[in-house]
Amino acid sequence: MRCLFTIAMAWSAATQACTPEQIEAATSIVLQANPVLQAERQELVEQSRQRKWSARVSMDYPLYTSSPTEAGPSVGFQVVIPLFDRVHDLKLAKARAAFNQRQDGVLADFMSQMERLCSKIDKVRGQGTMRRFYHDRLEYRQEQVKEGLEEAGTLWKETEKVQQVEHDYRREQGELVAMQLAIAHRYGGDEWKRLQGLLAAANR
Repeated sequence: MRCLFTIAMAWSAATQACTPEQIEAATSIVLQANPVLQAERQELVEQSRQRKWSARVSMDYPLYTSSPTEAGPSVGFQVVIPLFDRVHDLKLAKARAAFNQRQDGVLADFMSQMERLCSKIDKVRGQGTMRRFYHDRLEYRQEQVKEGLEEAGTLWKETEKVQQVEHDYRREQGELVAMQLAIAHRYGGDEWKRLQGLLAAANR
């Protein structure tokens, strides 16, 4: 897990969106609340609670005696407990290794989704900058037309460009929100709303 956090910090430092703190906070939620990890963690806990040794109990209860001089029927119990039994420890170690492998797999998948998400955030931010630029340029052209420095026909091209940029920005913004929601539902379990809030904060 330390390795995954190191990768997260190095990668996030190279991108404009998603700070290391945001990534670490989101990853902590996934570790705690992911339904797959929760189920396997509970199974591991139950397995660790099982007794470490197996006992065998046998009972001897003769129904009759072979000689009239004998004292009569008796009951005997025999309990066999092995002094050293590593079967449970080996099974538990194997279960822990399998859980750690699954946990690393879930985190690797989550980090891959975070990379896609942060790339989308960068794209939306870039389009937001272009959106403001073309809006400002349209206002400038409108002032030029009012002052008689340019023909009114020049506004058509500027207006068309503003509408196109606005459309692209809103489409990408919608895709970003849908991606945040999908990631939160897939990895956040009962804490998906809190995870969604963290993912949304990365876009601010």
